[in-house]
Amino acid sequence: MKSWLTVAESAIYSGVSRDTIYTACERRELRHARIGGRRSIRIKAEWIDAWLERYAPDVQGRRRIGDTRNGAAS
Repeated sequence: MKSWLTVAESAIYSGVSRDTIYTACERRELRHARIGGRRSIRIKAEWIDAWLERYAPDVQGRRRIGDTRNGAAS
């Protein structure tokens, strides 16, 4: 696997749409690098993994990882 992924490759890798990747980058939820100013975005697979882990369901606690609302279910 390549060490740097494009937005399209990142979307395929993570199983989400390109728009979702762009939105996560804009909101600074997903770590990324911009190449040549604002035109080109590159993302490492491990950054995608970390981003997905934050939103993965916590099976034992029955809540999303990162949800700090009194253990409330999401």
